[in-house]
Amino acid sequence: MWPPTAELAPVAAAEAPVLTLTDRLRKFFWLSSGLFSAAAFAVPAIGALVYGTFEGGGTSFLAAVLSACLFGVTTLLHFGPDEA
Repeated sequence: MWPPTAELAPVAAAEAPVLTLTDRLRKFFWLSSGLFSAAAFAVPAIGALVYGTFEGGGTSFLAAVLSACLFGVTTLLHFGPDEA
């Protein structure tokens, strides 16, 4: 297992992808919609666990669902990374 038997490429030889402004915006929309959706689901859940009430959770749930839909659209349009 360790050390690896294959020769590793030096760090200087690794190529960094060139991202244009539109590529950066596309990745930003994809990432921000996914993170906002996750946070909008998590915050009311934590509030319900800690305080025992789900007050105001409906609005947050609606925002989470809309953001999840936006995340799905941006994923289908391949706004995210090409490789995972």
